[in-house]
Amino acid sequence: MRTTLTRLAAPYRVTVEVLSRGSGAGRAAGSSYGVWIGETACITGAVTEDRVWVEVDGHYPETGCLPPAPAH
Repeated sequence: MRTTLTRLAAPYRVTVEVLSRGSGAGRAAGSSYGVWIGETACITGAVTEDRVWVEVDGHYPETGCLPPAPAH
């Protein structure tokens, strides 16, 4: 997925990580992605076996386009 997104989103910065939604048996297997557009916009989303989704929003100061890890 990283190769395809990098090619399609050039020259923008692309981040791909293991999806971190849910927990235990309800955890979704897949990848989350973020494409940093310009100074403030991000295209983010995820791909799982059952679903593909996308959102357009701003970036997180701590982590860029992908949300920071959940706090405990």
